[in-house]
Amino acid sequence: MHPDARRPGIRVDDANHVLARELRIQPGASRGVLEHRPIPRQWASFLKPIERLFEGPDLETGALPAQLAELYDGGLSIREGSVYANFVSSIDGIVALEGGTAPSGGIISGRNEADRFVMGLLRAFADAVLVGAGTVRAEGGRALWTPEYIFPTAANAFRALREALKRDATPRLVIVTARGELNPADRALQAGALVLTTTAAAERLRSALPKATEVRAISDAELIGVDDIFKALKADGYGTILTEGGPQLFGRLVASGRVDELFLTVSPVVAGQKGDRSFGLVHGVDFGRTPQRSSLLSVRRHESHLFLRYRLRDSVFPPARAGEGRVGA
Repeated sequence: MHPDARRPGIRVDDANHVLARELRIQPGASRGVLEHRPIPRQWASFLKPIERLFEGPDLETGALPAQLAELYDGGLSIREGSVYANFVSSIDGIVALEGGTAPSGGIISGRNEADRFVMGLLRAFADAVLVGAGTVRAEGGRALWTPEYIFPTAANAFRALREALKRDATPRLVIVTARGELNPADRALQAGALVLTTTAAAERLRSALPKATEVRAISDAELIGVDDIFKALKADGYGTILTEGGPQLFGRLVASGRVDELFLTVSPVVAGQKGDRSFGLVHGVDFGRTPQRSSLLSVRRHESHLFLRYRLRDSVFPPARAGEGRVGA
């Protein structure tokens, strides 16, 4: 469960003025193409830039606003219509603590500012951010799944990127829940989200949740099928989808062959595991003797944190076992 939403991002004096002056979209540029003008080092010194260690020869990269390009050490491109995931993991592969009820991302990452920046950057590319209800509950009610919330210092740069990509001002938060266990007071629900749920839970949620949030029944069964989720996303015109967990939802998405790429931050910590209180990246899905293979696309580093990018979709997916294509969060 990746999002670290407990602490506001770092600040830089007069950041809005600096970014407004330094970030410009080239008039008439084609979709996703930005003018890349270097910015003075003093304006980027609030965060030591991430170091690019490796990029595959066939990896497509696109121009970013200058501040983002400097901090990311280069460009980034997310293919239109793709599904990509972002998680932070301990060295021993743990992504969720205390049975998925803790704000695990911030704990595991050590609230690393570079990780928060990458989270914001990946959100800036998305039409929608897809999460399970457990991820929302674990964040304690204060989180927003927007680029500027997780890394406010680069808010103007994220906005410039979304404008160049012809995205809405913020990505749509889409929450998947079969049981409907959501707190109406949560900030994300007050701001407005799309809740995909079962027919049984929908009526109760419609009367309980804020009017800004849309509740949509997409399954008559007790569980929600992955195909039903993507039919709903397509119906609303959401093609480029970022998922941030949790590990159960991600496992179902991987098992169904829906995930194109994975952005994985490896934090220099060992979380340990005892019983079922800690979850790995994929939970509730077993590929047995035919594990899911991936291709390494890029490696970046910030101090002792590694930022890995993998391609998943080009590999051959083993068939999902019974129940692996349905979500019951």
